[in-house]
Amino acid sequence: MGRLVALASCLLVAAAALGAAAIPDIFLGDSLRQLGLAPVARVAGDPAAAERFGAKGLPTFVAEPNKDYLLIEGVKVYLDDPIGQLRGKLTVTRIDYDKVIVPLAWRLPAARPGSQRILLDPGHGGKDPGKVHGTLNYTEKAATLDTALRLKLLLEKRGFEVLLTRDKDVAIDLDDRAPMATKAKADLFVSLHYNGGAAGDTTSAGIETYCLTPTGQHSTNKAAGRADLTAEPGNRFDLFNLQLAFHVQRQLLAQTGAEDRGIRRARFAVLRTLTCPGILIEGGFVSSRVEGAQIANAAYRQKLAQAIADGVADYARLLRAK
Repeated sequence: MGRLVALASCLLVAAAALGAAAIPDIFLGDSLRQLGLAPVARVAGDPAAAERFGAKGLPTFVAEPNKDYLLIEGVKVYLDDPIGQLRGKLTVTRIDYDKVIVPLAWRLPAARPGSQRILLDPGHGGKDPGKVHGTLNYTEKAATLDTALRLKLLLEKRGFEVLLTRDKDVAIDLDDRAPMATKAKADLFVSLHYNGGAAGDTTSAGIETYCLTPTGQHSTNKAAGRADLTAEPGNRFDLFNLQLAFHVQRQLLAQTGAEDRGIRRARFAVLRTLTCPGILIEGGFVSSRVEGAQIANAAYRQKLAQAIADGVADYARLLRAK
């Protein structure tokens, strides 16, 4: 009997997955019109097949066939599936419309989380150095802690209350970091990291910001895998996670001029069980010969901290807007 119940459960999950996959794509332009946007004039630099949409008070969307991201206010926001084309019109999947487009183009609900108390999470620490610059021997754990301390001061000057998961070179288990946000009754969680390329890669560069993968979507770091139908505690804040990631990534790109590696999705341990909105920032490649040297420079880390602070402040203003 137990085996029959288990088999029935598996069949129900499989049917749900097949049903979701069978939902037809929708026309991008038609869907954006429903949200108050309309086609707008192309600008110099737009690819030949690109379509541009916008409206006063709303972000500008630029879409191109076969791309796996939308440009929203100039920021790459990765999709579950590449943009399609049918009868000469661009299409997106229903899940990308629901989980990416609507949260960034539509007004926020009346019930909104706070933003006053922020827990900063400098990645790595102690025996875990993270990524290391090949010639400067500068470690990710040192860069994340220094950036966090700079960011703390900048946010406090703006009136935020700021806590840290670590304020010195100590190791903290990944699974212990999100619960610290719950214990602190934090309104926001920001995990700070720096990236690293594959062995021998000293050229990969750019900034990316992650939010928790919404239920039913693929993580962008495992796009070929099956979409996860399991809801995590942090998925209650999908809309706000994406908004926070968007505002922070936009400021980081504007203030550093770094390559845009986009807003991405992952089911990272530090994001899954959060009881508040949260993001994980990869502020550049420590392993890069050029960008890693920038990260090792205090003035550049100050620039990164300033950009993150401005992005958090933009998000907080959005929450206060009617």
